[in-house]
Amino acid sequence: MNTEKQIVGTWTLAGFQIEDTEGKRRDWGKNAHGLLIYAPTGHMSVSINKDIENDPEQSEAENRFDSTLFYSGTYSVEGNTITHKVTEASNPDRIGRDMIRYAEFEKDLVVLTTPKESFGRAILTWRKV
Repeated sequence: MNTEKQIVGTWTLAGFQIEDTEGKRRDWGKNAHGLLIYAPTGHMSVSINKDIENDPEQSEAENRFDSTLFYSGTYSVEGNTITHKVTEASNPDRIGRDMIRYAEFEKDLVVLTTPKESFGRAILTWRKV
């Protein structure tokens, strides 16, 4: 089965790790949970939350903002590469951007990995509902 057909559906977050530039992995946060939806119409939506970390260097609002990740838009698939075209987002800097994800499937799971960036890369594991 191809990625375009396999990805359609609803997924719950099974794991979210950040891999730094040296290859060391850590969880994105405590009790991360989320929902990812790929509609057959080519629309997608992702929302992820984690426990609020009370960083004393930040305000309460900043701490709350850092515990939420949301964006939606459309998607396209080419091979194992999924491109999210962001139209709405909790972080306005993401609006209008293409978010690339590399997909690997195993049974009822898909692992979506971001391209390497200055911080490293994100590795998200999703379970099909």
